[in-house]
Amino acid sequence: MRNTFPKRATLQDVARAAGVGPMTVSRTINGHPYVAEETAKKVQEAIRRLDYRPNHAARMLTGKLSRSIGLIVPDISDTFFSLVSHAVQEAARENGYLVWLAASDEDSSIEEAQVEMMLHHPVDGILLVPSDSRAKYLKTIASGATPIVTIDRPMEVAVTDSVGVENRAGARVAVEHLIEHGYRNIVCLTANSHLLTMKERIAGYREAIRNARLPRLKEYNLSTRVAAQEAISELFRSENKPDALFTANNASTIWVIETLKELGIEMGRDVGLVGFDDVDFFTLITPSVTAVHQPASELGKVSARLLLQRINGEFKTSSVRTVLPVTLTVRESCGCKPKSKTLEGLHVEVRSVAR
Repeated sequence: MRNTFPKRATLQDVARAAGVGPMTVSRTINGHPYVAEETAKKVQEAIRRLDYRPNHAARMLTGKLSRSIGLIVPDISDTFFSLVSHAVQEAARENGYLVWLAASDEDSSIEEAQVEMMLHHPVDGILLVPSDSRAKYLKTIASGATPIVTIDRPMEVAVTDSVGVENRAGARVAVEHLIEHGYRNIVCLTANSHLLTMKERIAGYREAIRNARLPRLKEYNLSTRVAAQEAISELFRSENKPDALFTANNASTIWVIETLKELGIEMGRDVGLVGFDDVDFFTLITPSVTAVHQPASELGKVSARLLLQRINGEFKTSSVRTVLPVTLTVRESCGCKPKSKTLEGLHVEVRSVAR
């Protein structure tokens, strides 16, 4: 049976159609400066007419770049990682790179398999949000030839380029804002407390409580929405119930908001609330939610640019660590009054202090 699929054009086909040698075609494709303008036009016309696509696998075998990078995030549907992914793709596209995007579902075994596939593709570098910053396989890829840049969550078992935010300082300022309102029983709730970013935010909470000489109450790690319901119900049934809550990431914030509504507890009146991670719909809730805003788009852009600079050999240092400031967006859930001047609320930039 005859194959009815059209034959894919080769570099030799382009050379014959343009009336030049294969080397001239290769030089034209790679932007060689010594190809005459008229010759380059003939080659480009032949490429368009034959719908020729360079064989990137063959180019990589000769040591040339694939012009692609990998990006692995825990959850594409998460607003924060969606914004990061979009910014990475924009920065990559501006530099002529393709992004291979994958989601690990917070599973380090899935993540390891995805990294392995990308390295065998291969890509020129990988942007990674580790599901477990202590996973053993991270040591291996960190010491390999392919550049790795971590986003949001730095590795704990190896040293690589990383881009993150001021987690500890941001959490501290958030809790200090609650303290300024006069709240004294402030409980910290989080999800994925094993992550280094969460540990830093919890440390910021503890620092603010310690500095104000307030009692440190039990901290809650919420694994599911049901766990959040149980924890919040238990808290508000106790004799020493909280007058304010600090939620250390958007998952815990959303679960807590839903549970408070079910229990008939009003934020800003019955209990103060400040979350870490701002979500667009927080402005649509009544009362609107005060939260620490992370520059997700900036994280994506800076990470992508750093990876591309590393791929191009622009850095000679062993690793680069970039930490971006966060912003406390003050709205109503903390007890502040609505502000007529702006729908977004008051923005307070949070930067680290010398340590």
